[in-house]
This record gives sequence, C-alpha cells and structure tokens, in this order.
Amino acid sequence: MSRVRPADSGASSSSAAAMADEQTLPQIVHVIPYDDIGGVETAASSVPAGRYPGFILRKAYVASKRQPEPRPYVYESGIGPENNPLAFARTIGHLLHLRPAALVLSLWRSCIVGLAVKALRPRTQLVIFLHNTRHANRVDALLTQLTARVSDAIWADSASTAAQRLGPTLASRARQISFLTARLGPVTSEQPAAQFITWGRLHPRKRIDLALEFFALVHAHRAEARFTIIGPDRGEQPMLEAKVAQLALTDAVRFVGPADQAEIARHAAAATFFVQTSRFEGMGMAVVEAMQLGLIPIVTPVGEIGKYVEDGRNGIWFSNPEQARHRVEQVLADVSAFCNMREASVRTWRDSPLYRDEFLAACAGLAASQGEAVR
Repeated sequence: MSRVRPADSGASSSSAAAMADEQTLPQIVHVIPYDDIGGVETAASSVPAGRYPGFILRKAYVASKRQPEPRPYVYESGIGPENNPLAFARTIGHLLHLRPAALVLSLWRSCIVGLAVKALRPRTQLVIFLHNTRHANRVDALLTQLTARVSDAIWADSASTAAQRLGPTLASRARQISFLTARLGPVTSEQPAAQFITWGRLHPRKRIDLALEFFALVHAHRAEARFTIIGPDRGEQPMLEAKVAQLALTDAVRFVGPADQAEIARHAAAATFFVQTSRFEGMGMAVVEAMQLGLIPIVTPVGEIGKYVEDGRNGIWFSNPEQARHRVEQVLADVSAFCNMREASVRTWRDSPLYRDEFLAACAGLAASQGEAVR
C-alpha cells in the first residue's frame, strides 16, 4: 500500500465575501478513479475545475498514483493503489463533508463512491458517465446497471456506448457528450509513406500485438516501413517487445512511452497511417485526434468508430492483417486517392462541438434543476 499526503485546495477565494458567495452555488463534482493518461482523464483535464456561471465544478480523484499537488477545486485522496479501500473511504468522507448538489461518475470505481454518498445523503444527484461500449469486468457490469437505475441523469461518449452498456430502455435516457477535446490542425505530409503510428495505453484490449502482425506484413514488402508506438505500459510492453523481436522488427518499431499532445503531433507529422486494432472502444478519442492531424485511420470498426470512419472514404476498416496490408498498398500506390482520403479524414471533425462546451452545458442543466444548493 502506498500512502501520500492528500491534496485539496478547496475554493480558494481571495476574500471572505467571495467565499460566502460561492457557498450559494450548486457544487458539481466529477469523480474519477485516478489521474492518469487515458481518454477519460484527458477529456476531464480539458475542462478546468472552478467557478462557472451558476455552479462550481470540482474534481475528485479517488486514488493517487503519485504524490498529489494542491490544485484549486481538485481533491485527491492521497492513497493508492486504485483498489485500496481507504482511498474509497477517504473520498466518500470528503464528499459527505462537501455536500455537493451532484456527482458525475466516470468509470466503475467512481460508482462505488457515488452509491455510498447517495445512500448516506439521498438528496445528492447522481450522473453516470459512460465511456466504453464494453464492461471491464463483472463488477463493472453490476455497478453500471445499478448506478444507471438510481441516477438522475445518464451521459455517454456515444450512442453506441449507451446502447451496448445499458440496453434500449436506459439508453433512451442518455445524453451524448462530444469527446472532441481540442481542435487540431493537420500536420502530416500530402505525400504518402509507409510510416505508421499509434497512441494510447499499452493494454490487452488495444490488441497491439495484432497491429504488429499487420505491420510485419507491410515491412516484409517495404523495408523502409516504420511503426511508432506511444503510450504508458499497462502490463503489455514486455510481451510486445518480445513479439517485435520474434518478428525481426527491432529496427523498425519504436516504443516511445507516454507523451503529451504536442509530442504526439510531432511524431504524427512523420507518419501517414494511424493504427488501432482494439477489441472494443467507445468513442475512440485517439482515432478522433489522429484524423484531425491528417492521418489515415486503420481501425477495427468497434463502438462509435464504425460510424465516423467510413471504409474507403476517410479511413480503412481493419479485418485481418493481410486485408489491411493490401489496402495500405492501394493507398500508397495512388497519391490522388490518398489525398482525397486524407482530406476527408480531416474534414470529419471540422465542425464538431467540443467536449468542454457540451460537458459544461450538461453541468449547467444539472445546476438549473437544483436551483440553489441544498445544504
């Protein structure tokens, strides 16, 4: 068990009068299991905690993977790892003391916190926020269904996520929140090359080993081909590195590790194709980012991805390694077709709303339904 000092700077107003004024506003807390590199965490970080017209937005991270630093309106339990009961207990105690008007619950560990607070303070509104089309495990399945049934609202990153996680009755209540976290401009060349990239957690559900099998076929025909893999290890990297060696790709595949958006864009500028062979996804934030940067997505059409990546128009659907290799060869052989696909990929997200705007609008709706915070 790792224990570090909790961080909660609270509503650090410049005067007692401002603090008193804040006490009249509904407090909405976005509860997240821990602060990390991932789709949920990236989206949450795009909306600063703080005061907004009509409400206060706070964030609460149940567990801490590193020494927390004080941040305005942000709470961290200061306890790890993520399944430590003390982390849950401390966060629940903090929220009972804070007495927020509503809790927005992302991922199943947050549901434990939300259900406990609801049981002890029934007037607290709950919002379950769904981010993936598949349950992570049986506990996730049970908690998601239970929390959705007692929640005052349901939000989801896509219609596919709500339908597949909840079924038609509960899914009909879901409000879709855009997961476009930033507007990115294209950085890639208009000349195609056998340069591939992917980013995200190195996790079993991403099936990066399958992407490597596909890349090995490309490399066998094109010795200049390169594959850059970006993201934090979630237990897969030793196996993936062994597979790279087995496939004789040591000089062609590079593991970069975690990277911020600017560094990802720098690596993407040298690539032509983004590869994601996930077993399941929700919205697929990395795919959205890649398309905006001007990459051709090669993806399994799971979750919402199959709705916005249209095979042959703005991307390539991955069925198996040989099929994908053949499609890549077709694109590399026809510069005009490549340019059309690249432009269609970029254009897909040009006029889409941002996550920040839709999340805050949904929070404003919660605050309006509350009126003044009940204390």
